[in-house]
Amino acid sequence: MASTPNHLTGQFSLSDPVIFRNRWWQHLLFWGVVFFILLNLFKTSSSLEKIDLIFTFIFLSPIACITYLNLYHFIPRYLKREHYLVYVIFLLALMGSGAVFLYFLFDRWVDLVLPNYYFISYYNVLQLMLFTGSVLLLTTLLKLSRSWFLLLRLERMTTSQQLKSLQSQINPHFLLNSLQTIYALSLDKSEQTPGVILQLSDILKYTLYETGHSSIKLAKEIGMIRDYVEMYRHRVDPARAEIRLELEGDPDGKVIAPMLLIPFIENSFKHGLKGGPGMALIHISIKIGPADLHLQIENSVGKADVVDLEKPQGIGIDNTRQRLELLYPGKHRLSIHSGEDIFKIDMHLQLDQ
Repeated sequence: MASTPNHLTGQFSLSDPVIFRNRWWQHLLFWGVVFFILLNLFKTSSSLEKIDLIFTFIFLSPIACITYLNLYHFIPRYLKREHYLVYVIFLLALMGSGAVFLYFLFDRWVDLVLPNYYFISYYNVLQLMLFTGSVLLLTTLLKLSRSWFLLLRLERMTTSQQLKSLQSQINPHFLLNSLQTIYALSLDKSEQTPGVILQLSDILKYTLYETGHSSIKLAKEIGMIRDYVEMYRHRVDPARAEIRLELEGDPDGKVIAPMLLIPFIENSFKHGLKGGPGMALIHISIKIGPADLHLQIENSVGKADVVDLEKPQGIGIDNTRQRLELLYPGKHRLSIHSGEDIFKIDMHLQLDQ
């Protein structure tokens, strides 16, 4: 079986209708419609005669020739290279030469081939330019719209591939941080280790079975954040760190891209629990409105953390920035501020219903 070109080569997939996969069908359909319109315009009586079919076919043949000259030579050579003035000049030249050719074809030349039909030129040159110009402009627009449609599909595929790549980076990054938490508990021989492992199991179920979708219920993302914060509570001495999670609003009926909030939470624990002279601080606030979400995070900055914060924020936050741009263009505001003692994240997100 011959292989079918894919979207990346500018073609359509097997799931598309045959007429969209085969360009010959598209062209035949177009010229069939044009032929039918002209046939009804040119016929000399209410009934269809053989002479009408021949006249329409002869009339359309030169127009088809200059149309393909435009589609496969002038458009790619001039229009797509943004030589607009040159293209317009050539387009007008095609219209004029096509109209003149049609005029003399029916006024003189066709009688040499078909002397028994007595064809005459019913239209003057300006009227014939209207015919040729209409077809040329219509086919040019169809050509450009098809190119735009293919480009749009390619951009969507590229966006989808980017999102999958970003997602594949976030999940291992999140798992690594979680395993480090359990490792610290196991070193202390903590009795809480089994419970934390169960929490990690629930989190992994979420990352395995939910994050493959383009969107999930906001309640599930919030539930995973609860488990993650509680898992860290077991690791940290309450006398050395203040961890606070505040939730306000109702997540029911709202959806969000999976693993969109967790990288910010991860970042706050990664930097907020590093060594410093005072108590470590991590404050997380999630406020859910009727159609939006407001996330605020504040975490302390340890002395060992100052150099790190001057660098890019790492895989998690960097990927989340990109995912926000891809998934919520114009629907989010993200502000990140790194102070001497406090690191702040402030994000407003317009939610899908």
